[in-house]
Amino acid sequence: MMKQPSATRTLARESRQITYTGFLLLIVFTMFFQYIWPFSKALQWGLQSGLIWLWVLSRVHQQLELNRASVQQAVYDHLGWANRLTILRGFLIALCGGFIFQSNLSKIILILPALSYFFAAIIDRIDGYIARKSRQESLLGTKLDIEYDALGLLIAPILAVWIGQIHWTYLSVSLAYYLFQWGLYWRKRQELPVFQLPVNMSRRAIAGFQMGFLAVVLWPILAPPATIVAGAAFMLPLLIGFLIDWLTVSGRLNLDSDKSKAFFAQTHILIHNILLPALRIMILALLLLTLGSNAVFSSLVNGIEFGNLIQIVILLFPALMILFGLNGRLFAVILSCLLAWFYLSYPMQIHDALLLAAVIWIMQLGTGKYSLWLWDDKWVNRYDGA
Repeated sequence: MMKQPSATRTLARESRQITYTGFLLLIVFTMFFQYIWPFSKALQWGLQSGLIWLWVLSRVHQQLELNRASVQQAVYDHLGWANRLTILRGFLIALCGGFIFQSNLSKIILILPALSYFFAAIIDRIDGYIARKSRQESLLGTKLDIEYDALGLLIAPILAVWIGQIHWTYLSVSLAYYLFQWGLYWRKRQELPVFQLPVNMSRRAIAGFQMGFLAVVLWPILAPPATIVAGAAFMLPLLIGFLIDWLTVSGRLNLDSDKSKAFFAQTHILIHNILLPALRIMILALLLLTLGSNAVFSSLVNGIEFGNLIQIVILLFPALMILFGLNGRLFAVILSCLLAWFYLSYPMQIHDALLLAAVIWIMQLGTGKYSLWLWDDKWVNRYDGA
């Protein structure tokens, strides 16, 4: 019991070291930007990043007592590599936030926030794994992971909207978590019941796909309208999930009742057995329509551009893998990137938007029944849903 105060002091000392190191790096980066930007822009970047970094640190300082495996166990005397990586993720998000509302951002400069969020997304995939391997899983790490996920899904979309990569309606994804938390707080203040959410592996997976999308869309490689359509397709399942979760915690939807169980069982059968297989067929049909409407087939037949043969094969192969349900999620990721690249050279029409949206929904929800190999489904459920 005597180790507890000592452990807390050690943690506070380590937290202060992280604080000073972070602010020192922000000062260095701000001085660097003075060489390529006017002083006012560099100062704006430093202030914005500094404020976000302060919030990141405040969540650590205020919750150091949670740096333990459970409430019954003692506080660890050091943060551990997993928590340090999680805090680094918060720092990278803060760097990304400095570019919001900056005017005339060149494509070269935009690589910097894209890199920051890209590495933040990678860290999000490994910090939990490192916590388990180092045998230092903590309540603090779990709490920070959720809060920094929400922060990333706030900062990155605002920046993506600012640079014109996605539509402003995608910000509903950014607000969903905070509105949900405020709703819980309000219900508790009003002494209204708050019901427990059941375990749902798809909840974490869909949130992870949002981070992956933002990590890609911030790069100045892809462009609207494909990125705007993709944003709408990505946000729809997440918002539906938040709505169901809110109806559950507020008691409007009782998942334990026989009526609700029957409804969701029927909905699952409809989606898994009918909708997802239909989407797979629709993807191949729409892709053939896209290639035909853009004269890719005709130019091949007429011998105008034989290089289009390679383009057709590259696009059709992942579509066929999706059709047969052979690691459909994985090939949906590949096909979505290929389509976004394809639409840089060809105009996007309504059926193209439907094609891209269908591919993204397969990516998030899976290929459903009549699939030949679902290894990627198991991987998503194991690592994203864990």
